[in-house]
Amino acid sequence: MKEKLLLKQVIDNPKVFEDIKNPSDEVIMAALSRNGNNIKFVKNPTFDQKKTAIISTPLAIQFIKDLEEELQILAVKLLWNSLKYINNPSYNVKMEAVKTRGWAIQYIENPEEELAEFAVKKDYDAIKYIKNPSKDVQLLAIENYFGAIKFIKKPQLDIMRAAINLDDEAINYIDSYDEDELKIFIRDNINVLKYAYDAIEPEVVVDILIDKIKEEDFSERYMKDFLELEILEMDKTRFIWEYGSKKTKKLLVDYKLSR
Repeated sequence: MKEKLLLKQVIDNPKVFEDIKNPSDEVIMAALSRNGNNIKFVKNPTFDQKKTAIISTPLAIQFIKDLEEELQILAVKLLWNSLKYINNPSYNVKMEAVKTRGWAIQYIENPEEELAEFAVKKDYDAIKYIKNPSKDVQLLAIENYFGAIKFIKKPQLDIMRAAINLDDEAINYIDSYDEDELKIFIRDNINVLKYAYDAIEPEVVVDILIDKIKEEDFSERYMKDFLELEILEMDKTRFIWEYGSKKTKKLLVDYKLSR
C-alpha cells in the first residue's frame, strides 16, 4: 500500500522524491521518468536509471558521474548543448553532437578538421565558434550559405570571391575591400554593382566590361545578368557588338531569341 502511495506521489509531484528515503527501483524510475534531474538524489544509479533520466531530461547528465559513452551520445543526440556538461568527451560523442547541431562546436576546444567541417555543413554560422577555421571549412560554410562570409574575420580574396559568385548580396557582408578587389568582384558577378555602384567610377566599370566581354569563356549567366542589370544605363547591345568576342555576340543573339 505504501509503495503504491509513493508511486502516486512522485508521479503527481516529482519534487517529493527528494524526501523519500530508500526508494524502491520502481519509485526511482517513476521519479526519473517525470523529471530526470531527480538523478542527483539517487546514490550509485544504474545504467537504466541514468538512461531514463537522460531521456526525460537530457541536461540531467550534469548530475551524473561516470557516464558511459553510449549515454553521452544519447544525451547529445537529444539535446546538442548537453555536450558542455561532458568532461573529456570522446571523438564519437563530439561528432554526434555536431551532427545534431553545428553550434555544439563551441564546446569543443581545438576541434579536429572533420568536426569543424560537419559543424558548418549542419549550421553555416557555426563557423563563428571556430578559431582560425581552415580555408576548406570557410568554403564549406559559404557553400552552405553565402552569408557565412560575415562570420569570417579578414577573409582572403578567394573566400570573398566564392561568396560573391554564389550571391551578389554577399558583398554586403564583407567588412572591407579595396577598389582592386571590387574590380575582381565585378568581373565575377556583375550584379554586385547593385550594391557598390557608388564605390567605383563608371569609366572603370566600362573598362572592366570591355575586358570581360572579350573573353572566350564569357558565360551565359553573366550575359543575362549584364543585360538585365537596370542600374547600368547604356546601350548594351551596341556595346557587345562593338567590343565582344564571337562567343559573346552569339550569347547575345541566343538571349534575344529566347525572349
